[in-house]
Amino acid sequence: MRDKLNLPLTAEGKNSKNKNSRRGKSFGFQILGFGSGGSAAPVEIKYLVLAGGGGGGAGIGSNLLGSGGGGAGGYRNSFGSETSGGGASTESAVEIPAGDNTITVGAGGAIGAKGEDSSIGSIIVSTKGGNGGFGSDRNGGSGGGAGSRGSGQQTGGSGTSGQGTDGGDSPGPGNNTGAGGGGAGSAGQDGNNGSGSGGGSGLASSITGSPVTRGGGGGGGNNPAGSGGPGGGGNGAVEPSNATAGAVNKGAGGGGRQGTGPPGAAQNGAAGGSGIVIIRITDAPASIAVSPGTNTLNTSGSDHIATFTVDGVLTV
Repeated sequence: MRDKLNLPLTAEGKNSKNKNSRRGKSFGFQILGFGSGGSAAPVEIKYLVLAGGGGGGAGIGSNLLGSGGGGAGGYRNSFGSETSGGGASTESAVEIPAGDNTITVGAGGAIGAKGEDSSIGSIIVSTKGGNGGFGSDRNGGSGGGAGSRGSGQQTGGSGTSGQGTDGGDSPGPGNNTGAGGGGAGSAGQDGNNGSGSGGGSGLASSITGSPVTRGGGGGGGNNPAGSGGPGGGGNGAVEPSNATAGAVNKGAGGGGRQGTGPPGAAQNGAAGGSGIVIIRITDAPASIAVSPGTNTLNTSGSDHIATFTVDGVLTV
């Protein structure tokens, strides 16, 4: 893992001045600070923040060259004893300020493009998934799988420490296959002429009450094609079949594709899947809401669970 995400945590406060009036020699009690409108306390949350997955690679228009699968979006988790991406330890709970908190759900990347970041304000940010293919930068939350140029080994993208894994490498001459994209739980498979190069596996979380696996890497464009990793990773393909996209709201990578047509023929992969943001609050305030209505607010025992599948606002 070569990328390291620095996440500064900042807090701002507002001071107010109480103006105390004099009443000469009148009698009575003066209660200082009463009704001065002090700000509400921050709220502690646990979270799963998953960025958009990268798109499977676009080919370069030459015979039999395969493109790599997209990498999963960065996976950050603070629930229970579950891990974050790449096997990192569970993160600590954080506090968010009372009031409106902006939630961003990263879109999946287009063919050959990275996904988009997901975030809870500026407090928690998960890194976009890396694109598969032939570009020089396939790094991301999880790295995209390398495409084969038919000459010289190509290296898969690096995952971000604490968020994901690396994409697979593609071997040199005579091995014209794309590698699998990295998943939240395991790295993408290296390219191999003898078998399909699969995407890395995702991770399961029970933050909503039942286990759901998300963050699979896209399969490489091979002959035979590589399968997408568990957790929604898109399958790779060989022309004339089409690769499949990463699963929506699972931050999964799209599949790559291997071309068999003449030079210049399209050898495109498939798009990555959008991410998701899930917030769990144990000591919920009296008032809590999510918007817009596409997002949901549920309960599990005394906990409140806000699930964001599109950009929105959490009000506490």
